[in-house]
Order: sequence, then structure tokens, then C-alpha cells
Amino acid sequence: MKKIFLVLCLGIIGFSRISSAARKTGEEITKVKQNAEKIESETSVDKAEEAKEIKEEKKKKKSQNPFKKKKVEWELVWRDEFDENKMDTSKWSYWENGNPWNSGNYLDENGDLVDQYGFKAKQYYLRDNVKFEDGYLVITVKKEDNKTVKIDGKDRKILYSSGAIHTKDKFTIHEGKIEMRATMPEGIGAWPAFWTWPADYSQASNIPAKEEIDIFEIYGDNLQRVTGTAHALKADNTYASFVGSDLKIKKNEDLTRFNTYAVEWDEKEIKWLFNGRVYKRLSMKKVGRSSENIFKLPHFLMINVALQNKTGEDGDVKFPTEMKVDYVRVYKKK
Repeated sequence: MKKIFLVLCLGIIGFSRISSAARKTGEEITKVKQNAEKIESETSVDKAEEAKEIKEEKKKKKSQNPFKKKKVEWELVWRDEFDENKMDTSKWSYWENGNPWNSGNYLDENGDLVDQYGFKAKQYYLRDNVKFEDGYLVITVKKEDNKTVKIDGKDRKILYSSGAIHTKDKFTIHEGKIEMRATMPEGIGAWPAFWTWPADYSQASNIPAKEEIDIFEIYGDNLQRVTGTAHALKADNTYASFVGSDLKIKKNEDLTRFNTYAVEWDEKEIKWLFNGRVYKRLSMKKVGRSSENIFKLPHFLMINVALQNKTGEDGDVKFPTEMKVDYVRVYKKK
């Protein structure tokens, strides 16, 4: 009986010790777990802070990157807002009397087209078709029935009249930003343009201009696209023409309403822009592979509306039609 009692006592004591040890072990495990969670939490905070510091450091280094392209700042150096309702003759001249080129095409005594202007174009430029009104330059294109002009002292009939002006001998630009805001004329064959030639170019040389920049050309039979081109004279006196892809305008854009057309020209490239977005680039390296004329010359400006040979093929063309210019502005890099 004593033995049994002794065994029971020893068992109770052992169980009590085991229970006590288990409690201690559980408490220690809980403390370890709590410490681990605390360490993990502190580590996560440290990592987050470290990640934030790294991000800020990278941002700081990026902003200090000397190779990062800076936004070009432009300074306005020349402009015409056409607010005086008359031509500023200190800036512009009418396109006539062979300056800067032939005035246009006409019919001879047999009714055949005399192609003195080139391209078998249908227009003849008259100063009466250039107006300055309501703060705009307006070039009107008309279909003529019995209109004649004096050619070598003889009356010659013209098919269509138009207008053009230029800045030759009055203003030139070499590198910079050239911009126009304007509406375009409608009509099959209508061919408005804003373009440049070298300052010293003369048609008397019978050699094409060394360089030409077409800031834009628009074709009246497709008012969904804008064309920007450049031409450089090669050694054989023919042109290397850099046409590239035309711009297809957005659905909410309308060329018969006001839009901006521009080029940005520097020693490395020419960029063409429509409503502020670049749609074409031409590098001087590419030009140099075809011609030695890599646009190092000062250029004068020209605005005109020509008429292609196909003008008049569509009887639904509504004349008169007009090009309306809000402003011309020229900028230099600051």
C-alpha cells in the first residue's frame, strides 16, 4: 500500500514538473515569437525607409544628369501678326516681275499653256489677290474667264489668278523655329505652301536653288494630310529630295480651319511640326550623304497658293477659294 502511495506521489510530482516546464516553454516560445514579429516589423520599416531613400537619391541623380536633354527655350526675333490691315513693306514684297521667280503661266496666241513657272501650273500671281484685312493675310485664288496680263508688251490670257509674297532682301533666317497659323484653301489642284530659299538665290543663274525647305505643302484634293519636305542640290544640279511620310491629321482636325505649321531647324536636323507635334525629322548626316548643301545658308520666306496642272478637271471646284494667315513668327534658341 505504501509503495502504491509512493508511486502516485512521484507521478503527481513529475506531472507537476512537466506541466510547469511546458508552461515555461510555451511562455518562452510566445516571447520568441513576439520578438521575431517585432524584429520583422522593424526590419520592414527599415527596408521601406531604405527603399524611399534610394528612390529619392535616384530621382536626385536623374535631375542632375548632365546628359539629360533640356527643354529648348525660344526667343521671338521676327514676326508679322497682320494687324495693320496692309502689307508691311519693310518685311514683305509681292511675287512679281521675276522676283523671286516667274509670276506664273499663261496662254499664248494659240491658246497653249506657256510653262514659264514650271510644273505646268495653272496660276498667275497678281498683287490684287493679296489682301490684308481683319488682322489676316488673305490670298485668294480665282478662276478667270477673260483676264489678261502684259507679257513682253502683249496681252496674254490667264486661266487662274492667285497671290504670293516673300521676304527676299528684307529678312532671312539661318536655323531657328519658323511658324505659321493659317487656314487652307479647298479645291482640286489647290496647292498652298510656306517655304524657303537661300538668300542669294536668283533665277537668272538658271540653276536650281542650292537648298529648299518646305515648311508645309497642302494639296486641295486631300485635306487629310500635311506634307513637309526639303531639297538639297547635288553636284549634277539635280535635287536630292527628302520627302518621307506625310502627316495624316486627326479626326477632330480640319485644315480649312486654323492650325499651326512649323519647322525647328538646327545644325543637326530639321523637324516638322503640326499643331505642336513633331511628325518628321531629317538629319544633316542623311542630307550629307547625297549633297554638300547641308542647310548652312540663310533663307528667306515665301507664302503662295499655286494651282496644279489638274486644276479644273473637276467641275465641282468652288472658286474663289482662299488661304488665310493669322501670323508668321520666327524664333531663335535662347
